Amino acid sequence: MPPRPMNHTDRFTGRAGAYVQGRPGYPAAVLELLTQETRRKNPRLADIGSGTGILSRAMLERGWTVYGVEPNDDMRREAEFSLKDFSSFHSIPGTAEHTLLPSGTVDMVAAAQAFHWFDAAAFKRECRRILTPEGRAALLWNSRLEDSPIVREEGSIHRLYCPHFHGFSGGLAELTGRIGEFFDHRFRIFRFPNDLAYTREQYLQRMMSTSYALMEKDERRSSWLDALNGLFDRFEENGRLTVPNETVVYLGDCRK
Repeated sequence: MPPRPMNHTDRFTGRAGAYVQGRPGYPAAVLELLTQETRRKNPRLADIGSGTGILSRAMLERGWTVYGVEPNDDMRREAEFSLKDFSSFHSIPGTAEHTLLPSGTVDMVAAAQAFHWFDAAAFKRECRRILTPEGRAALLWNSRLEDSPIVREEGSIHRLYCPHFHGFSGGLAELTGRIGEFFDHRFRIFRFPNDLAYTREQYLQRMMSTSYALMEKDERRSSWLDALNGLFDRFEENGRLTVPNETVVYLGDCRK
């Protein structure tokens, strides 16, 4: 029997450790934007595709109640361990399309680095179900600035070695139509500068946390890592590589 094709949830199995070490957080201005948008004293967030809990932790520290909805067992267990001291964190083994949350219970739905994996129409229906009448949805990405030499070279390396690479942030540039339909073309876009500086180990862990990263058994993995190490050597300053980046937030009401 041929092997079962890898689904989107399976792509992140075995990557939780690299995610913790290599994935960046979000600027304080992004967290303030989400907080201002709720207009509630004790807001409740559904963090969809919450992974290891990067956004969840940031909002918990600001006093939110957070429901981390994550279908991948490895990622969800990492979040449960790292956020165990937050009594207002609730881990849910659901999906974007079936969150397992009660209807009308959250003030905001957020998908950070995740919307490109969803069935957008089914996710929209689920958001309408679980949001309060005044609720909002936010789609977030830490996105490389693709006109920079570092990012252009990195993209060339991934295209050469990684069969599952289809562009940064899940091909964010190609998602405009899906995002517009999700919000019924009524949304705002916010962009926040967020250049990211990595040590060599952090940079390699960031690369290994991606959905398109080559696993250890892949014969191309060593060549891929050699090429990334070469990129680091060419562009590093004082032992750190700064990758031009911005955080993009699409914010709106998907309930109408």
